Amino acid sequence: MSATISEMIALRELAPLHYETFTNPERMGNSAAIAYGGCTIAVAIAAAHKEVADTHHLYSIMGSYLGPASIDRPLQCKVESIRKTRTFDTRLVRVSQKQDDGRSRDCMIALADFQTVEKVSMLIYSEPPTQVYKKWQHVPPLSQQRQALVDAGKVDEGLAEIHARSFGLMSKFFDHRPCPEGVATQVLAGLAKTLETTQDDLPLTSKTSADWFRVREMLSGNPQQMAALGFNMDAALSFLPLMHSHMFFDDSGSCSSLDFGLRVFSNNVDFSAWHFKEMKTSVGAEGRTYSEARMWDENGVMVASMTQQSILRPKIEKAEKQAKL
Repeated sequence: MSATISEMIALRELAPLHYETFTNPERMGNSAAIAYGGCTIAVAIAAAHKEVADTHHLYSIMGSYLGPASIDRPLQCKVESIRKTRTFDTRLVRVSQKQDDGRSRDCMIALADFQTVEKVSMLIYSEPPTQVYKKWQHVPPLSQQRQALVDAGKVDEGLAEIHARSFGLMSKFFDHRPCPEGVATQVLAGLAKTLETTQDDLPLTSKTSADWFRVREMLSGNPQQMAALGFNMDAALSFLPLMHSHMFFDDSGSCSSLDFGLRVFSNNVDFSAWHFKEMKTSVGAEGRTYSEARMWDENGVMVASMTQQSILRPKIEKAEKQAKL
């Protein structure tokens, strides 16, 4: 298991533009033996940066999850150069895992775009969060907030332990401070389904959850910063509509990310400083959901956005009952 993000994304070269991680990806928020999708995104970003000039900076990576990654074997990445000009560099990354029979099974395919630094921006602006949240200085760490719910009798020790085990990977890599104004904080990521929230009177598409983050290690260079960004931004988007509806994974028949689009708006993301992330969901239809996470630096400048479509199916018995009505 990786102790840090830099260990998790470290790659060894198997052949030209073919890499493998030294460690296995890890799970988060899922009891099944499948890896957290943010691990796969982070490794894809690290691989995409290989042999890209330092003059080029990642501004977007878009991809599709082709299948879950297992936690019992490393990830492999094959990178292909699609476009290379003085201004742009585009890389196609295929992430896979070698199976016991020697064959490779694809987990993700992604297209990463890099651009040189522009001399000047014609317009500079960014949208603020949808509401006012407490600053990180006034928000206790996740572990203290979880214990406060136990001490107040809102959740029992067993539920708190499940939460700690399920979401411990994020806290291992980041100093994580969930904002008390957010729905996810108030319902312990959806595990405390019966607790009332301050946003219960809002429609689902207006509800938000938010967190403050900073990485626990000193990252060296832009590739590691971008990998950490991808790892962080993937968190919770697939089951955000469940959390905001007083539900959790066990209320659905299937819930997982299908695709993602990470767009980066700053060439100088520094996760050793505090960053703020707000999440909301916009659409649910055709068995899918569409949600977004936005991230700002401590000065209120938006540095990144990730959108995702995810599969969300009801349990079979619920679907059958609805069909009979």
